[in-house]
Amino acid sequence: MFPWPSPAKTALSLFGIRKLNSRVKGDLLLIDHIQKLGDLSKQIAELVNGKSEKMLDISLIDKDLEQLAGILNQYNDNQRQLIASTLRHENYLKESIANISHDLRTPLTVILGHLQLLRKETLTDRQAQRIETIFHKAERMKELVQTFYDLSILDSEQITPRREDFNLSNLLINLITENAPALEAKNLSPEIDLPPHSVYLNSDYSMVERILQNLLTNAIRYSSGDIKMSLKQARENRAIFTIENPIDSKTEINPARLFERFYTGDASRHNSGTGVGLAVVKLLTDKLGGNVSAEIKSNVLTVTLEIQ
Repeated sequence: MFPWPSPAKTALSLFGIRKLNSRVKGDLLLIDHIQKLGDLSKQIAELVNGKSEKMLDISLIDKDLEQLAGILNQYNDNQRQLIASTLRHENYLKESIANISHDLRTPLTVILGHLQLLRKETLTDRQAQRIETIFHKAERMKELVQTFYDLSILDSEQITPRREDFNLSNLLINLITENAPALEAKNLSPEIDLPPHSVYLNSDYSMVERILQNLLTNAIRYSSGDIKMSLKQARENRAIFTIENPIDSKTEINPARLFERFYTGDASRHNSGTGVGLAVVKLLTDKLGGNVSAEIKSNVLTVTLEIQ
């Protein structure tokens, strides 16, 4: 017969099995704990590196680790609120700069216009010198105001067109009139080709005004001769505006890069340009669903704008 084990041996065997099971369970718990620590470490690394916006998983066995995870989650939430507040503040500043710059442009244009008239008066040498100094300072201030405005647009991600019907022909004429002092200062006579009937557009007035102003400013700044402009109505609520200005034969400009941010061409263009004006033209034109392009032929820079 098969010998039955004694009760004592049976008890010892069972104790050994329980002890082994207990040890196995302990090892499994340790492995699970280590895995959770690894997961927590990975989550913290992603959180610190900005690769995750999720809260940390605090379903851990160790209470101290749960408390640590809770503290980190609170820190993460505070950082999110701080970033959101900073972004709101930045957007407010950008909007304020844009509004202030726009409001300053008109009075500066009026000041420059009156100064230009004074330059034509019979003045003593001392008076002429003072008027000339004021004129150049006001011009510089207008350029800075325009640069601030352009930079605020380039850095803004929330630009939404507000369309309305307006007379594009009148807008262009008004802009040329406003820029008369700058044109006269460089002895430039603009040639304007307008259709017999006014050109109308359903678009964002402020955006179109900024686009035309920047194109005109660029032409005046770098032109070596008279500027030619043309405007015509196109199909499907579109208008085509072309502006041509001769450039110095020594000037090196890459038309393909002309609308890149901060592109100023060769050294001869570095003296006064910032390389943001035409970048703004490209940005706003794209926002309006239009197209803008540039080419150089026979030392004449031609920019063609199709806008809607």
